Amino acid sequence: MQLGSGLEALMEKPIPALHAERFSASLAPAKWVIRQRGLRRSHLLAIEARRGAVALRGTHVAFEAPALLWLPADLEGDLQVEAGAQGYLIAISEDFLTKTVAGSAEALHLRRTIDRLVLLKAGQVGEAFDAVVHGCDALVRELHSPGRGTATMTSSHVLLLCLHLWRSVISGEPPDEAAHRGDGTRLVGNFLQMVELHYRDGWQVARYAAALGVTEDKLHAHCKREKGVSPRAVVHLRLIKEACTRLQQLDLPVEQIGYGLGFRDPGYFSRFFRKHQGVSPGVYRRRSRLEQMRRGASYAAWP
Repeated sequence: MQLGSGLEALMEKPIPALHAERFSASLAPAKWVIRQRGLRRSHLLAIEARRGAVALRGTHVAFEAPALLWLPADLEGDLQVEAGAQGYLIAISEDFLTKTVAGSAEALHLRRTIDRLVLLKAGQVGEAFDAVVHGCDALVRELHSPGRGTATMTSSHVLLLCLHLWRSVISGEPPDEAAHRGDGTRLVGNFLQMVELHYRDGWQVARYAAALGVTEDKLHAHCKREKGVSPRAVVHLRLIKEACTRLQQLDLPVEQIGYGLGFRDPGYFSRFFRKHQGVSPGVYRRRSRLEQMRRGASYAAWP
């Protein structure tokens, strides 16, 4: 039985946001060809018995069980396990993964982990391995027999997998002294990344500071020093930038664009937008469309 055939066939069809499969002892090796076509996905391979290997960018690495391999969504390659191997293979779309980790207080740390290649071999995986295997098994069962709350259950299991992976990674790394000291440039960089994850969620500055492990005053001081504006202004400017982009590119009602950015009161969204742009969202959209038409007409007149 060729265990890899299921996933290879999956690559040729519309790809679900989440795929989970268990492979068990077989007389033949199993191979999966990872190609990022259309929907980009990250992959987690957990091997409980025997050996496996990964071929990426001309490099071939073999490893023995127990082992965990995480491939971020920007990597393509070949995965293989030898005859008699058993374990799990999980594939998670980039969109599903982003939405899953974004609501976590550890979102920034998780993002850094899932955006990199991770290989934890025997002796490195520690106690987290059993928890990861348990989570993989739960995903397989939930996807095989979905029921009420399946979406929440699967998101929760994926989040736990990411947390265990992050814990395993940082347990083997030396402490980052600059981060420990709260270095200003690094702190503000981390804040900006976190804003990208949560600017539509209505987070207050206090919540960002707590997630970064610093006081509001410290975040404010470093943000003013590095960016020249307060943390609150950074969040507001990001919201305005996104609002302008959506008003220019989408034909949705202004109220719906406001809802998509976390504003539950259309009137407040309009006042917020006018405060920063000097005009209402509707006027901004009409002016932008007219400007686009003028540019198009002038380009068409070029020789």
